[in-house]
Amino acid sequence: MHEGHADLNASADAGPRPDSGVVPDHADLPSAVVGMTGSAAALGAVGGLGAAGAGGPAAYLSSAVRSTTFDPWPDTSVHVEWGRTGAALAAAHGDVIVVVDVFSLSTTLSIAVSRDFTCLVYSGAEIESLGGPAMAAVRLGARPLSRRRKAAAGQVSLSPASLLEAEPGQRVIFTSLNGASVVSAASKAKAVLIGSPRNATACAALAAQLMTSVRAGRVTVIACGEHWSSVDPAAIGTRPAAEDWIGAGAVCAGLADLGYSLSAEARLAAATWSHPSALPDLADCVSARELRAAGFTADVELALEVDAEEKVPVRMAGEQTGRVFLGEVARDESAVCG
Repeated sequence: MHEGHADLNASADAGPRPDSGVVPDHADLPSAVVGMTGSAAALGAVGGLGAAGAGGPAAYLSSAVRSTTFDPWPDTSVHVEWGRTGAALAAAHGDVIVVVDVFSLSTTLSIAVSRDFTCLVYSGAEIESLGGPAMAAVRLGARPLSRRRKAAAGQVSLSPASLLEAEPGQRVIFTSLNGASVVSAASKAKAVLIGSPRNATACAALAAQLMTSVRAGRVTVIACGEHWSSVDPAAIGTRPAAEDWIGAGAVCAGLADLGYSLSAEARLAAATWSHPSALPDLADCVSARELRAAGFTADVELALEVDAEEKVPVRMAGEQTGRVFLGEVARDESAVCG
């Protein structure tokens, strides 16, 4: 579901949840597993495969991972992965990373940079480490998000619609439960972009250009997913989200059109995006229905406007914090492979 789903009018920066920290999902795994990049390690991080102990699943997993050199990252130019663990592993592989969080961070930032905002993206845990929203705003010299998604006129919240009436050119701290934590996990990547259906074609072209300029061999598109706490406040961990898979497919399809090779996962995501029912299904997914039920129909409609923006949120090169995103436009025709 969308960011801040437990209370649609609650602030996205109201404080960190137990599972919303900046540490990648695999932080609690044995060091022998963390050091590997095999798919089994990622599976253990997400699924919590049993308890440690002689002959148990975790012990078998650790032994299996230590004894193999298998790398799940494909020998293609474009790949798709999930969540914080996927982002951290992609960064370790030296990839350009595209973060896709359709409801709502990607959509909100797409509109923000089109209005010349400077976007500072921090997870809830990072905001708290800076002393909370008010202190973070002072220390970062930026405006915090409204504590309510349904913001008063002129205020800025995680709601994409709030950006339409806000004064252009502001410097704002954006935080969210899913997308911002993925941005944090991708902090060591060579380049990070924010993608969505609103900017998919422009994002693909710019990602391709960045592959060349930062000498990366691949773009990994990260579908952020959603927290299980959206359906059970006591639940921890994340689940796949249809909207982020389809949004990732939109970016992958754009890269395929430019001549780049896609992994099996990227091809499947692109095929899903290309299906005639993709947009109707997006409009009818759980997150979209929940937003409409809470009175945020405009946010859904803005998220489903395809290629509405030419500017793409891109992490500012050389900036010390690695959290500042500005709008950039791809150069005409220069991103085509070869």
